[in-house]
Order: sequence, then C-alpha cells, then structure tokens
Amino acid sequence: MPVCIECGEPVNNLYIEYGRGNIKLLQCDKCQTFADKYLEYDFVIIFIDMLLHKRPVYRHLLFNRLSYTPAGWNSGLVKLAILLVLFEVYMKWFRLDRMDKAVAPAHVALHAQYIYILGICAIETFMFHLGVRLCAGIVTRGTLTRQQYNQMSMALVVSSFGKILLIVMVVWDYGNLDPSFLVNVLVCTSNMEALSVFLKTRFATTFAVLGTGMLFKLGAQYCIRKYDPNIELTFI
Repeated sequence: MPVCIECGEPVNNLYIEYGRGNIKLLQCDKCQTFADKYLEYDFVIIFIDMLLHKRPVYRHLLFNRLSYTPAGWNSGLVKLAILLVLFEVYMKWFRLDRMDKAVAPAHVALHAQYIYILGICAIETFMFHLGVRLCAGIVTRGTLTRQQYNQMSMALVVSSFGKILLIVMVVWDYGNLDPSFLVNVLVCTSNMEALSVFLKTRFATTFAVLGTGMLFKLGAQYCIRKYDPNIELTFI
C-alpha cells in the first residue's frame, strides 16, 4: 500500500490519471501535503535528494516506486546487488595492490584470484545482511514476514548506491588519497536512513540494527583473516 512521503501515513491513491501522461497528485488527509511529489520529479532530482539523505525520497522509492515479487524481491535491485559486490571485489583488490600484498601466490591463475576475492566479498555481504535481519527481527519482536525481510534487503541495496561512485577511482588517479572511505561513510549513513524509513524506528535503534550487520561482517573478515593475513578488517 502506498504511503505519504512526508508523514509516512498509508494512503489509498497517490494520483488521479485523466489521460496518458496527464495526472493530478492527491493530498494526504493527515498532513495536507502532496502524498508523493516525486512522481513528477526527474531522476536527477531524486538522485540528489538521495545524496542529501532526505527521508521522503526513500519513502517514495521503497513504498511507492519499486515493485516487488510475492517473495519481496525486485529484479532490478538484485542485479544492482550483484554489481555492488563486483565493485567490492575491485576495491578489495585495489587496496591489496596498493599495500603490495599478494592476493594469491604468483603461480595461481588470475581468474582464480578473482574468484577467491569474489567469494570473500560474497561472504561478507551475506553476513552483513544476516546480521541486520537477525537484529531487525529482535527489534520488531518477530513481526516481520519473509517478504518484509527481503524488502529490507532491497532497501539496503538501493541505499548502497554510493558504491557506484567508486568508478571515479578507475578514471582518476588520487595518489595517496583513498576516496573509498568517504564513499563507505556515505553508504553507511544512507543505509541508516533507508532502514529507519523501512522499519519506522529511531536512529538509535536503526544504528543498533546496522551495527549488528557490521559486526557480523567484521566477524567474517576476522575468521577469513586467520587463514589469509592479507585480508583487512573494515566495518564498512
């Protein structure tokens, strides 16, 4: 059911369509503002508001814009999640190369080294989502359905859009500066905003949920590091 992006109150309809491409936005009965002004906004404005961490834009995306399967998945966001994992692979390989640490012995084929790093990033991502789901289940006292758990994962994916900005590291050479830290901070704060909107919780509670996911990810890195000392420990 769609919601008002300003107050989060469920609404029956967001607009009335008089003809193809001719719509009239409806107001929310509670706050008396347009239920979803972003329906008439360009993607560029939506993207800028995502960068600014505006809560209404996440309500628009998570509740009014995105469509989900009965299981709670969105095919486009699943593809984005795969892309984000591939970006993680690049960043991990980039850091290891900058620190002059070998990914694997020299005789190991390049594609095998890539698959090895890909496996590590996939495990880290899985553990992060697992930690978030477990803590969210505790916070909501087990009221979340399987569909809502999957939708929550989709919320984490869409709010991790900032990782795509790491593509600039391929284009420009930043020398000793590592912009990945700033990008990771952006992703972390965006995740907090999206989770807060989806779970309808305060930031302190959301921080605990997200922090649990980070601890699970850190735990996975620690276990992997016992067998491969080259793997670094990172919260985000």
